[in-house]
Amino acid sequence: MNILVMARSSFIIGLLFLSVFSAQNSHAKPGHDWVKILGTPPEDSSVEEQEDYNTLMNYQVTRTDEECELASKEEKVSLKNFFGGKDGPLTKKEVRKLRPFFLKYFLKAGIPSMKAKNHFKRPRPFVKFEEIEPCVKRPAGKSFPSGHASVSRIMAYALSFKFPKRAKKFFKRANAIAKNRMLGGVHYPSDIRAGKKLADYLAAKFFKNKKFMNELLGN
Repeated sequence: MNILVMARSSFIIGLLFLSVFSAQNSHAKPGHDWVKILGTPPEDSSVEEQEDYNTLMNYQVTRTDEECELASKEEKVSLKNFFGGKDGPLTKKEVRKLRPFFLKYFLKAGIPSMKAKNHFKRPRPFVKFEEIEPCVKRPAGKSFPSGHASVSRIMAYALSFKFPKRAKKFFKRANAIAKNRMLGGVHYPSDIRAGKKLADYLAAKFFKNKKFMNELLGN
């Protein structure tokens, strides 16, 4: 199957993962690692969960149709969707040139988040609270951590190595993508924080890999 066809589905993309991460962590105990790396989701009826809920309800009553439309455009995980486009930090030429590299390494970055989701089994906000109404497509799977927050942030790290003068723009975009998952009603703030922690952890792994760095800087 052509990998570009598979890339159209974030679910299928996630199933491709993780040559680098798996190879370096095959000895690890996943359940214990996720808690160490990400912490744990807020407990039911805790103050932290109430804060998560309040944030999403505030977004729900203040978001605009334009904001929801933008959040919907970011549903599919891709270099173009995240950092290209009319107002993106990358040019069309840069997106085309870097796409194979990012397909190889970063669209794979869904599997750690999928494994962590399956470990923690936190329900999506709209599953637990019926009054939360997403304005983007309701994704399947669990909520903690956010895959969009993780993948967009680790992409931002790599792009900042490649184009250091645009680093602030890349991380601004990654933060906006993460925020839009909350605005859209499909992730809690604590999911987003955990996704960013996962990206920080994975970035440290990737950037110690000489082959990875040579490919990144040589593209």
